[in-house]
Amino acid sequence: MSNHLAIATVTAALKNLVSRYALEAVPGAHVTTVPLRSLGSEGLTRGVNIFLFMASPNQAFRNDHVPTRSPQGTLIAVPRVALTLHYLFTFYGDEVRLEPQLLLGSVVTTFQRQPVLTPSLIRETIHSTPLPDLSGSNLDKQEPHVQVTPYALNLDALHKMWSSLYQVPYSLSVAYECAPVLVDADVVPTPPPPVKQVAPNTTPKP
Repeated sequence: MSNHLAIATVTAALKNLVSRYALEAVPGAHVTTVPLRSLGSEGLTRGVNIFLFMASPNQAFRNDHVPTRSPQGTLIAVPRVALTLHYLFTFYGDEVRLEPQLLLGSVVTTFQRQPVLTPSLIRETIHSTPLPDLSGSNLDKQEPHVQVTPYALNLDALHKMWSSLYQVPYSLSVAYECAPVLVDADVVPTPPPPVKQVAPNTTPKP
């Protein structure tokens, strides 16, 4: 389905989609993909940050491509990893002007408007992203397409994520899942040998 560039391509496509529709609400805002501790520094004072905080096995597709080896151990199919990518969208800016809330509203309506990373969006992202080099990505050919759906984080998860894990002050955030992301290994399977002889049917007639 997709090669090792698929995960980075998903992140870049989300950034492209948010940049296209969600920044009109706050002039001067920008989209970043940096660690949470970087927000509020290095000139990052107004915008939306997209942070991939977890990748988990996709339950619907994790066993869809097995077995990959014959009883003799020969590779007969390309090994595939089916993933669900979990993203945290964090909004930062002037609280007095409610800029984080304006950006939140723009992002959630953007994904309600386009909840699928379409092949055309992915191809545009591949061609327009200078770094990293995504020119070898083939995510646009994946079937089924990657869906973007809201992901609920309870108060306990938020507390652990911000206070314990990242140790930074909380900023207004919302989580989304992107799935399925089907990543194929870069190997070539051995085709089965051709059939040389068909065994006669020895089943007795009734």
